[in-house]
Amino acid sequence: MRDRLLKSWGELSARHPWRILAVGLLLLAGALLSASRLEMSPRWSDLLPLEDPRVQEFNRILENYSNASNSILVLQGPETDCKAFADTVVPRIEAVTEYVERVEYRIDFEFMQRHGLLLSKTRDLQRTADLFDDLALLPLLRQINDNFEEVYTGDEESLSSREKEENALRYLDALDFLVAGIDSVAHGGEPDSALLQECTDRLTMGDSYIRSPDGEVLLIIIEPTFAITDISVVVAATDTLQTIIDNGMVEFPSVTAGLTGTIPLAHDEMVFSETDLSRASILALAFILGMLILAFRRLTAPLLALLNLVLALLMASGFIALFLQTLNLITSMFGVILLGLGIDFSIHIISGFLDHRQHHPLQEALGTSLQLVGSGVLTGAITSAAAFMTLMISESRGIAELGLVLGVGILATAASTFFFLPSLLAVRDKSRRRRGRTSAERPPLQAPLLGLWGDFSVKHPRLLLSGGVLLTALLTWQASQVRFDYNYLNMEPQGIPSVTLQDTLEKHFAMSPDFAMISTDNLDEVRRITAAAKELSTVGLVSSITEFLPTMSDQRERFPLLAELRTRLLTAPPPTELQPEMLPELVAELERLDANIYELGQMAFTGGRDRLDLKCITLTGDPDHTDSLQPILQLANYLADNRETVLPGLNHFQDGFSPRLRTRLLELTAADTITLASLPRQIQDRYRSKDNKEFLVTVYPRQSAWDFTFLTAFAGQLEQVNPHITGTPPLFQALIDYIARDGVLTTLLTILVVLLVLWADFRSLKLALMAMIPLLAGGLWMVGLLHSFGLMLTFVNVTALPMIVGIGIDDGVHMIHRYRREGYRQARRVLLSTGKAILLTTLTTMLGFGAMLGASYRGLVSLSLMLIIGVGACFLTTVLLLPPLFSLIKKK
Repeated sequence: MRDRLLKSWGELSARHPWRILAVGLLLLAGALLSASRLEMSPRWSDLLPLEDPRVQEFNRILENYSNASNSILVLQGPETDCKAFADTVVPRIEAVTEYVERVEYRIDFEFMQRHGLLLSKTRDLQRTADLFDDLALLPLLRQINDNFEEVYTGDEESLSSREKEENALRYLDALDFLVAGIDSVAHGGEPDSALLQECTDRLTMGDSYIRSPDGEVLLIIIEPTFAITDISVVVAATDTLQTIIDNGMVEFPSVTAGLTGTIPLAHDEMVFSETDLSRASILALAFILGMLILAFRRLTAPLLALLNLVLALLMASGFIALFLQTLNLITSMFGVILLGLGIDFSIHIISGFLDHRQHHPLQEALGTSLQLVGSGVLTGAITSAAAFMTLMISESRGIAELGLVLGVGILATAASTFFFLPSLLAVRDKSRRRRGRTSAERPPLQAPLLGLWGDFSVKHPRLLLSGGVLLTALLTWQASQVRFDYNYLNMEPQGIPSVTLQDTLEKHFAMSPDFAMISTDNLDEVRRITAAAKELSTVGLVSSITEFLPTMSDQRERFPLLAELRTRLLTAPPPTELQPEMLPELVAELERLDANIYELGQMAFTGGRDRLDLKCITLTGDPDHTDSLQPILQLANYLADNRETVLPGLNHFQDGFSPRLRTRLLELTAADTITLASLPRQIQDRYRSKDNKEFLVTVYPRQSAWDFTFLTAFAGQLEQVNPHITGTPPLFQALIDYIARDGVLTTLLTILVVLLVLWADFRSLKLALMAMIPLLAGGLWMVGLLHSFGLMLTFVNVTALPMIVGIGIDDGVHMIHRYRREGYRQARRVLLSTGKAILLTTLTTMLGFGAMLGASYRGLVSLSLMLIIGVGACFLTTVLLLPPLFSLIKKK
């Protein structure tokens, strides 16, 4: 029945090609209209099931908080130049109100000026009263050393948490700036007002910029007006910001600036993947055309095959759009994949037609060729589609949607090929006849080696099967050794700022921008989560509104301490002028400070606090390098050697610094009660939802979240803090779990479905099982060769494992269909015809996938390599195993 229908359709296409093409063009117009609705989302969170609570919470947070996604502008260069750059470009960024909600790069100075001390812990406030008991230079240094020894070198727990390490870094930064200021005036410099005020602010409130402790990196956090789900706005906004940044680097050539964060990363994924896929599609078409011209030894037939392929792809896009409107990172590759697979249908039909056209008239040749090869094409298409659609049972939305897209796409491509290609071949043949070209065309290239292989397989089937089994066993062992690369960033384009700057953040700030998030409407729960998260060993930074909102009991406990400090400041006598006899003591306090910082550095080195250790080295010098700078000791030695000349400058510095320090401390001790309503709007907007009903807690890991061991620990610890945790690390952990759980199940089920479809088609379980042999062996070869080439599985290329079932089964199907027609001992004839065709389809498919090897997005490259190896392996196992197997069966 099927053969008769195919033969009738071929004859009808030969008689009325233009009418069929006209109807096809109408259908194509509808498909294009449907395909225009397709959009792309670069978020890999879309690969997870929507019903997963973590995904639901993630999407809800993205909608309710503008700062749940952001852009981070990273500035590197001299500290003063970075600050000047920031002060220049931030107003320009803020002016882009269409895309920018707010910009954060400095502390809220007015709020901190009034409440900074009230935000300090009670124990720190108790120590502060003694620290600022006398604001003259010598007693202040003495009190700083006393405080240093009490807080740090005298306390084994002083560096037990990330928060304590950060406090130590800020303290050392203030001391570094104070020592530099004293050194400047000691060498005859003038202590200008800006320098004196900066020394004051650093000592009381820290640096007002978001700056790394080593001063080499400054951050500007840009919060958007849009959700990251609106990808077209993501691209436009990032391009606008990049233009502003590029102009800024022209004005400040000493500063290097780049964007990272969730929004720039989404931008780069979108732009690079679109560019890569467009380029890959063009290259794939060019490679396929070249291969077809070489194989068929003519131009028009390959051009028709390519035209048919483009039409089929457009039709497939239209049908896919009926089921999905948004393509994710994996399904967006369907076009290139279908290019590699869809050309197979055209090759088999054209090969059959050209073979028969040499000896038969057009109508008979077209009908007979469809009758002979059409069954194999249909079976291959249905089998592949069934294999792909089996993936739809996967819990992972990415794999499930991939199954839907490829299943629908392969059926639409096959249907379109049967609809368009016979009519196109008929039009070509009639046009050729009208031009008087009636002579027989040159036959396509032959593959005599395949014929020789067929003869050899008939004579020595046991030898070939034994060799094939041994090789498969070896590669199966190789497959068991393959490893998995869990680092998602290794899938991103190499060298782009949005990726490389993540390493910069980890190095200079001990935090990764891939953060976790928790949202709650209970302020007490926010405090609990914040406190618990800060104690976790995997956490680098916790950001929440409670940093600016102490409890009422804590505030009531601190107000008396502020009042006591204020009384001391108001009743303290004016600073005593430095006298010559005080210089030795001042030098001794500087040497004591150097010793204290050196001891802190040793503690930091022992405890693995590398950033703190490096900061200590910048102040005390590197003990492993005797020629390294030692700013504190060098200042002490200079003061000791120049007693007569340094006193005026030191007193001038003290006269300007001490009153400013007293004024700032009086402002800080005049704090009033902080309530949620009294917080500045800028701070509230940063942590509250758009309806002001919930609060967001953001937790940054202390190192890269893409290290699998660390990721597992980080996600596991956060789940203990709150089971509703979401964000990039928890979702990626979930994705790995889904892929690990679904991968084996979907692959096995796909194999079972393919077997059942083949059984129904062949009406023979034995033939169905025989068709599966090269497929299963080819899959093992694919993974084994992956390890042999030194490659690893990734969460992108692992999708090739179930895909290869749908792709690789075609070779065995076509071979068995031809064997059933020609006879089981006709290996030479089968391999010279169908074997040549599947060789050509294998090469064109590999070339189609190979077009992705030049992609910038490394995930595409890894998938391309996997598919190329898999397609080649399935062809080799088909021609290596099936001919001798059939020969052996026939002999028995």
